[in-house]
Amino acid sequence: MPVRNWSLRGYSVKKRVFLTLAAAFVLSGCEAAKEPASTTPSPAPADEVTAVADEYMAAITELAPFVILYSGLGADVEIPNDAFDDIAPDAYAAFEKTEDALAARLDKVDPASLKRADWVVYETVKEYITSSVGARICRQPWQSLNHMFGWQNGLPIIASMQPVETDEERAEALARWEKLPAYIAADKANLEQGLAEGYTVPKRVAARVVAQLDSLLAAAPADSPFISFAANTDEDFKAAATTLVAEKINPAIADYRAFLNDTYIPGARDNLAITANPDGAACYEALLRVHHGAPIGSAKTYERGQEAVAANTAAMIARGKELFGVEDFAEILERVQTAPGNRFDSEQALVDYTRAIVPVTREKSAPLFSKLPAQDMVVEPYPDYLKGTGQSSRYETTPPSEGAATYRINTDDWETETKGHAQIVAVHEGWPGHHLQIATASAVEGLHPIVQLLSSTAYVEGWARYSEALAEEAGIYDTRYGEISRRAWPARGMVMDPGLHVYGWTEQQVKDLAIESGNFDEKSAEVLLDRIAVIPGQLTAYDTGGLEIFALRKAAEERLGEKFDIKEFHDRILENGAVPLGAMREHVEEWIEEMEGE
Repeated sequence: MPVRNWSLRGYSVKKRVFLTLAAAFVLSGCEAAKEPASTTPSPAPADEVTAVADEYMAAITELAPFVILYSGLGADVEIPNDAFDDIAPDAYAAFEKTEDALAARLDKVDPASLKRADWVVYETVKEYITSSVGARICRQPWQSLNHMFGWQNGLPIIASMQPVETDEERAEALARWEKLPAYIAADKANLEQGLAEGYTVPKRVAARVVAQLDSLLAAAPADSPFISFAANTDEDFKAAATTLVAEKINPAIADYRAFLNDTYIPGARDNLAITANPDGAACYEALLRVHHGAPIGSAKTYERGQEAVAANTAAMIARGKELFGVEDFAEILERVQTAPGNRFDSEQALVDYTRAIVPVTREKSAPLFSKLPAQDMVVEPYPDYLKGTGQSSRYETTPPSEGAATYRINTDDWETETKGHAQIVAVHEGWPGHHLQIATASAVEGLHPIVQLLSSTAYVEGWARYSEALAEEAGIYDTRYGEISRRAWPARGMVMDPGLHVYGWTEQQVKDLAIESGNFDEKSAEVLLDRIAVIPGQLTAYDTGGLEIFALRKAAEERLGEKFDIKEFHDRILENGAVPLGAMREHVEEWIEEMEGE
């Protein structure tokens, strides 16, 4: 999965004056969103879409500047070096008012009147605000605790970006991280409100966060990831940063940790399903829309998933019979996993193997695309303080102008990892998966950067899932093991995620379906279970998006026949960035119709 973090050339936000104006709009209680006087002419549709996108970008920047920095848009949007996210209830309330006002303005725009670039922005912002408004029922700030993407995971990344070249920048760095204790206290207050109202994460997720906090507190203050920016600076600045950690940041972490352990965990829910929270069923449907970028719903997701799992199982068994002469699902997987030469003898061997196959995946992907992005991708394991804490392998982007992107590989289970599966994950995260798609999006010119900021999970993860199959066409898998393994897991997330949250599945049922795929043992299945629990609906996005791309390709092949060109199809899928699924379908269908008319 990627940390969506890329920039867009061709549209420089810092050259616009909207940031100052729209920030004032947010802070003034949406005064700028009032209806224009009757004597004021209505703006042109394209201008209104741009204005809404500008103001929404500014509202996000005001509330959560770190989202901009994570996204790689910091070069385009001027973020003060001492700015910090605001998670106070009144800040959220002001943001929601802004969303409501902007949504009303978009409702007055006729999308048929827009050219493609403006239509992409319209569809992206409208769908994002619609799903964001729907998800308010979840009261997510009150259940922010997350062992995968919590502040204890994300803020060290921000610290690593902190500029400290000049005396002014160093003063700003200390000023920013002086705010971390207050941020931690605000998060604690939000969690206390959640406890009081019955909105919590499961006990076992909170326990994972406690373990992460223990690792942070065990490190010497000078080695804290929250002051990594001080590592190569002068001794006086290092000393000041270290003192900040020792006297303010670590005590705040310790207080937060004690609250989790002594108060939060005893009061948190045991049930992993989000339906254990107030309005949990409606929350789950809302979160599905957030991740899908379309109103698909749990029933259709669950049904599609079951059908896809059955089809994948049949295809896998057919290949197992051909390769091993057996038709039993479990036996085929056992043969693959115990095949000579298909395992690693050390953690480093897994890392080295993955690093070696990345350039191969790039070379073999090339014939299927009009052009490959020039940006490289490196493979790095997780830092020690995050190892063994339930992290998944993921793609971390970097603006192309700043160097290579990173495939952050999870090596916790290297003893049970197979080379065939390692190839599949490398394809998913790199070429032709996340890296190709995201680096390509960074080169698209003329689109408003909010398209990248508000990227669709189902599109991004769906492309990566589609890429696993595309890699087979490209001849990337160097044994039949990859062909078999890649069919064992897909679409199971579409079944087990709503199974747990909506259809009353037990924890054991979820783990059994995961373990049956051959990609999980008891330990890693527990990790997956907690991931499903803490990010409801997200695991369904991979195959929801992937199946949509497969369906569009099938339709194009059938309708265009000899006119079908795989490179052109990929151009159409990739050229607008990570748009909502509905917008992607509309764009591709228009292309098919145009090609049919030629």
